[in-house]
Amino acid sequence: MVHSLPWWCSACPKYGDADDCDVVEFTGDPPPSPEFELLDAEKEELQVAVVRGFLSPKEVLQVTGMRQAFALKEIDDRDDDLIYRHEVWRMEHELKEALPKVYTRLMDHCRALDNELWCEIEADDRFYPEIEYIQYDVGKLGEPGTIEPHTDNESQVTVIVLLSQPTEFAGGVNHFEPGWKGGDSRRVKLAAGDAAFFYGDRCEHWITPVTSGRRTILQMELSRGWRHCCFGLCSLCWGC
Repeated sequence: MVHSLPWWCSACPKYGDADDCDVVEFTGDPPPSPEFELLDAEKEELQVAVVRGFLSPKEVLQVTGMRQAFALKEIDDRDDDLIYRHEVWRMEHELKEALPKVYTRLMDHCRALDNELWCEIEADDRFYPEIEYIQYDVGKLGEPGTIEPHTDNESQVTVIVLLSQPTEFAGGVNHFEPGWKGGDSRRVKLAAGDAAFFYGDRCEHWITPVTSGRRTILQMELSRGWRHCCFGLCSLCWGC
């Protein structure tokens, strides 16, 4: 069953014993595009949109507190071939329950920015959001936090929102593959509450090592593959 909302709807499908997926179905026209900074590219699929102040300072604190408030489930579903050093907790249902305005804003921005930049989402398309709280805590890890260059399989739109203050860690700068032939990688330094939106399945991305302190992010992948999401068997999102 799908519950209607203004232009998208959500529910939890069941496939065997798997009932953990969130579902979003986009209907009607996309909402207006938010203001954003464009990391331009020769290919549309490599364009990156940076939305400053996507979360307010109050919302940053609310999201940061959810890991303890909801006793979020830590997961370890990364590909064995991927080199990374971080911890991950899933939180799509908890975010929708506790902060519905933030959840709706994520969906609105994904639909609007896709319409502006990539033009891949069509009315009645169905997606399976995977929302995670990701932490690179150098003191806890005992080594730098890392994630190597990768793409997010089946993610139409990937969103990275910085939750930490930039003064709380060193390194951890987001990089995206070159937008132009022969160019250098593109980089963006986020402030707390800033968000980067990109075509996760096509645009390779990574961060510089987090060499000290603790860097935390909210990440969402708007995935087309719900069976993988429910079973947690594939590497749909790696974390940046």
